[in-house]
Amino acid sequence: TRKSLNEDFEICCELKYDGTSISLTYEDGKLVRAVTRGDGEKGDDVTDNVKTIRSIPLQLHGNYPKSFEIRGEIFMPYRAFDKLNRQRELDQEQPFANPRNAAAGSLRQLDPKIAAKRNLDILIFNVQLADGVTFHTHEDSLKFLQDLQFKVIPWTTLNSVKEINEHVLSINENRESLPCDMDGAVI
Repeated sequence: TRKSLNEDFEICCELKYDGTSISLTYEDGKLVRAVTRGDGEKGDDVTDNVKTIRSIPLQLHGNYPKSFEIRGEIFMPYRAFDKLNRQRELDQEQPFANPRNAAAGSLRQLDPKIAAKRNLDILIFNVQLADGVTFHTHEDSLKFLQDLQFKVIPWTTLNSVKEINEHVLSINENRESLPCDMDGAVI
């Protein structure tokens, strides 16, 4: 039965980082494809550039599914963004308007060596496909991702509407302390 919002429940609340959404596909534990969201129907294959992001495992270890697809957000931390724009200004190039544009532009570079210098990072937020694996809750899937050594989006488990409201207000109050741009919360 469906619970009323006045009843106790368990729900995940995640930070919504502002970057570029990416789909990563692993076959037999090996990263084989990285595709941007694109127009919602067709994205850009950016596999070679994504392989330069140090926080993305190229080969999984442990108990991983044979076929595995996950989604995450690639972002550029403020430190890397500021350094990149200072260098662009020294090189008399137009600076990027914001870290999100810098991250997206870095992924679309034709030369993976350039993308590698941009210090991009990723946080995984969803399992799209995990051949032979069943999750009972979204939190179970996030813990599964952590066990496979992925950097996972920070989340908090909440149990009431009051907790959700308080947590979202807290996120907003503390957003300046985060390492990159964020644009809200996902519940």
